[in-house]
Amino acid sequence: KKAIIDPSLFKYKVQPIKKHLYEPVIVKASQLSRRKHLFSRDRLKLFLKQHCEPHDGVIKAKATSIEKYNLAEQNFSYFFPDEPPTFIFSPASRRRGRPPKRASASLEDNITPKQNTPGNKSKVSRERARFQKQKD
Repeated sequence: KKAIIDPSLFKYKVQPIKKHLYEPVIVKASQLSRRKHLFSRDRLKLFLKQHCEPHDGVIKAKATSIEKYNLAEQNFSYFFPDEPPTFIFSPASRRRGRPPKRASASLEDNITPKQNTPGNKSKVSRERARFQKQKD
């Protein structure tokens, strides 16, 4: 496995916005910075909404963005100098979002098996069954 490269050793080629007035410049990593409020959670959400879409529980780049920025021609090593990470596979969860709050854990725990027969279900159990049916 390759050793991790120190980020301070990088040099970047900066392309000017107005190319007819300025030339590209190569700068050190320490010379680059970002204004304080340039990156925010709202801007990240907007970026994801404009350039990404969910496919089978995985967020992928939209075809229009791939074409516009020539992402199909690039690979991981074009953007990052180290080896690609290896992710441990975990099966996708069937649930979406945050799990619902339980109606009343103390009432549910106090129900004895005798009380929880099909003919004599408690109110909490009936509501839980109804909620499960709605969810499916």
